[in-house]
Order: sequence, then C-alpha cells, then structure tokens
Amino acid sequence: MSDTLDFGTEAWLSRFAEELNTSEGYAEAAKNWEGDLYFVIEAEGSTLSHNVYMYLDLWHGKCRQIAMPQTPDEFEPEFTFTGSVKTFKQIIDEGLDPIKAIITRKLKLQGNLAKIMRNVRAANQLVRCSTHIPTRFPLE
Repeated sequence: MSDTLDFGTEAWLSRFAEELNTSEGYAEAAKNWEGDLYFVIEAEGSTLSHNVYMYLDLWHGKCRQIAMPQTPDEFEPEFTFTGSVKTFKQIIDEGLDPIKAIITRKLKLQGNLAKIMRNVRAANQLVRCSTHIPTRFPLE
C-alpha cells in the first residue's frame, strides 16, 4: 500500500476513503458529523487539463460514498472546498491548517462556516488521514 498515488485521481480518492473508514481518530472526531462535500481542484498552475471534482459523502465518522464527477452539477453537496493544487499540497504535505486556509481564502468554502468551526477536530482528522497517502501532486 505504499505506492505513490496521483492527487486528484480516483485511485487517490479511493485510498482516502479507506483511510477515513479505518481511522479511529476520524471515527471519534466525526461521530456527529453529517454532510457531503466536494473538493474542487483548480487546474490553473498545475499539469491538470481541467478542474477536478472529488465527491465524498461523510456520515458519522465514515465515508459512505465517493465519486469523481465530470461536472460540478452532478451532486449538490452541503460543502464545496475549492483550491489550487498548490494549496491542497500545502494542507496535505506541509501542515497548512485547513481552517486557516479557509480564513485566508487560500481555500474557498461554499457552505456553512459555523458548522465547520463546530467540527474543527473532525476537519483536522480528515486532513490527517490524507497525510497517510504517499501523494504525487500535478504541479508545473
């Protein structure tokens, strides 16, 4: 399981879901969380040919569903986090706090910020799970 995976791919997203579903820390921190989300990875400044949409349905500490929609209107998630590949790399590899990334507008949020702020531990555990994946980022 130590193969390096390309960020923004279905293989990476599947591995992320596995990490979430086997993490005791995430299960505990997100036991009251109900909500689905998009990660929108902007192509600009990367080697991606188009924006990438990663969908996760998160429910009480588990990831119930993932998808890689071709268009943003395939799902209507409660939250959408939009950022550059560089920003996602900073969060996953370099420890940029996701809440700080939202507040400084490096990561754009559509959705209820107050709900995110009430669930900071869950957000931090979600990020922690992503750090367990050996990841190659499509940067120019």
